[in-house]
Amino acid sequence: MARTERGASAVEFAIVLPVLFLLIAAIVDFGRAYFYQIQLANSAREGARAAAVGTLTTTEIQDRAKAAIGGIPVADLSFPGMVTCGTTNASVTVQASFQWLVMGPAIRIVGGTWGASNVLSSTAVMKCGG
Repeated sequence: MARTERGASAVEFAIVLPVLFLLIAAIVDFGRAYFYQIQLANSAREGARAAAVGTLTTTEIQDRAKAAIGGIPVADLSFPGMVTCGTTNASVTVQASFQWLVMGPAIRIVGGTWGASNVLSSTAVMKCGG
């Protein structure tokens, strides 16, 4: 190795490391968002199943949906839309706030506003009585 190239790999590593770290952090953050979405879909499906029976109260339907939410704090959940059986199909909408741990602050550093806080939601619809 020539004397003029000494330390070049350390400089290259210092340039590539932040990009590599941001890429890994983005994968983790998007994985968390995907996990939240899957759990919300499961919760909405369980709530719609409970609502389709037609014998449960709104509070009992929400409790069933909350019980199926494993991995998301129950305090973050809200139920903005719920239709119990009647003339239409039963439907339940579940929402939860989601905080980007790395990507939100990273985007704000470069001047963006994306990722401060997001609300993820899922809606499930089931035929009544079935």
